[in-house]
Amino acid sequence: MPVQTGTITATGQTTPVTLGTKFNLSLWDFGAATIALERSFDGLNWGSVEAFTANAEKIGESHERAQYRLNCTAYTSGTIAYRISG
Repeated sequence: MPVQTGTITATGQTTPVTLGTKFNLSLWDFGAATIALERSFDGLNWGSVEAFTANAEKIGESHERAQYRLNCTAYTSGTIAYRISG
């Protein structure tokens, strides 16, 4: 099961991770930022699944082996920690 953990301290994207048919996302220690969970089926075109502005826990399903990444689209302060697995 792929697992990716890290912190976000600026705008930009995390490294994409290929997940199975189910995934888990945890965001904590939120500062002032907007983090979008994005999905791609080809590694080139990314679509936003959901955006977060506070601590969050999300369990989701994907009917194909898709790539996921986090995209910090707005950042003011804080160190946002994340874990995504599937």
